Amino acid sequence: MKRRRQKGLPAMEVSLFCQQTAMLLKSGIPLYDGMEVLYENYQGTEYKAIFEQLYKSVQQGEMLYESVKEAEIFPDYMVYMLQVGEKTGKLDEVLEMLGDYYEREDKIEASIRSAVVYPLALVTMMAVVVSVLVIKVLPIFTDVFQSLGLELQGVPGIVLACGVILGRAMLAIVLLVLAGALLLYLVWRLSGWGKVITFGSHICPPVGRLLEKKISQHLASALSMVLASGYNMESALEFIPDLLPEDQNIQKVRECKSYMVKDGDFVAAIEKAGLFEPLYLKMIRVGMESGQIEHVMKQIALLYEERVEDGIQDLVSWIEPALVGVLTLVVGGILLSVMLPLLSIMASIG
Repeated sequence: MKRRRQKGLPAMEVSLFCQQTAMLLKSGIPLYDGMEVLYENYQGTEYKAIFEQLYKSVQQGEMLYESVKEAEIFPDYMVYMLQVGEKTGKLDEVLEMLGDYYEREDKIEASIRSAVVYPLALVTMMAVVVSVLVIKVLPIFTDVFQSLGLELQGVPGIVLACGVILGRAMLAIVLLVLAGALLLYLVWRLSGWGKVITFGSHICPPVGRLLEKKISQHLASALSMVLASGYNMESALEFIPDLLPEDQNIQKVRECKSYMVKDGDFVAAIEKAGLFEPLYLKMIRVGMESGQIEHVMKQIALLYEERVEDGIQDLVSWIEPALVGVLTLVVGGILLSVMLPLLSIMASIG
């Protein structure tokens, strides 16, 4: 069901589209007239051709989800949810919920961008400083020592050699980090944040834990919207595998549905499948018993969103000082490797 498409709309643009379309439908404006209004709003923008195609498709009688799917710039998640909304006759409500969802997604993406920019700036600064020391400073002092006809032996010579090795090794590591960052940037441009975060989760356990929370947040949001659209829990679990990005946790959802069909207890099925942390099981049970499960799922999604944002900030809070500490140690080590031989020479001259 997954398909390749051109680079999609940013999350905030998707949110605005959903909110504007929901507002038009709630105002009683027919969908084809509403699409004409949106098309006119996007005149003079880079999305003009896309919204012209969208407008024409709706005018020809296509369902909104079909027109959006043909545009190939909207997320699969949105396409599936629009299909749910049109099948249940609650398109305006689904669009409103999608608008809120993608607004939150934009905030998380902004947090990720801000979390990445500063460490990359530090790594770049480290590359510049180390490059100057290795390429310019160390060769100059080495030439000075040789021009004086001094052969550095013993501890001073070892220290200077270690400084050269340290500088070159650190420069190579920093350049590899920058190359990796460039590769991740290219992956992001081609595939979005999902692929980048998934890759990061394999090499950094804290990122993996954040990804698990993000998947749970996505799952809770999907359940909330599908249930609010009028589907029962069993039918909702049928939809969820198609809504999850990158096939993550799809097997768990299917296991959950299997347990629920067998035992008839959704909370027990969630616990067995490991969809959510035990912390939220009591909330889910209360929601099931009170008939407010869609609202509980929405609240769980918001709680996971807060935890993801806090996790990003915590990650940055230890990455930044760690980078500063490494930069300080490397620069200090290289300078020390130069100063010790120099002090030894001055002492021997004196």
